Amino acid sequence: MYSRLFAVPDAAVPLVRAQLVTALSVGSAIIQLRRIARRPGLSPELDAALEAIARGDIAMATTRLGQLDGALAVRPDAAGLQVRGSILAISEGLIQHATYFDAGAPG
Repeated sequence: MYSRLFAVPDAAVPLVRAQLVTALSVGSAIIQLRRIARRPGLSPELDAALEAIARGDIAMATTRLGQLDGALAVRPDAAGLQVRGSILAISEGLIQHATYFDAGAPG
């Protein structure tokens, strides 16, 4: 992904660059989230959010991520804070570039 980002021509529109950086950030946050969210009971909510992202249903994905964040907010600990940080990073990226992520959905 990094090599593709660096291969983007200098003439590329800043929006394209922003979308690629956001896609990289969201992907990295998802990988991190998968690693640290292996707690019992979190997987179904996380899986539902990630499935919504894969379908390009950004509204549902952010709703599911918000629900997962709410569930973690009632039991704060270090791992929970890491998960919540990843959730925030993913949600913000999806919201800021919803058109890009919606457009990538298989149709």
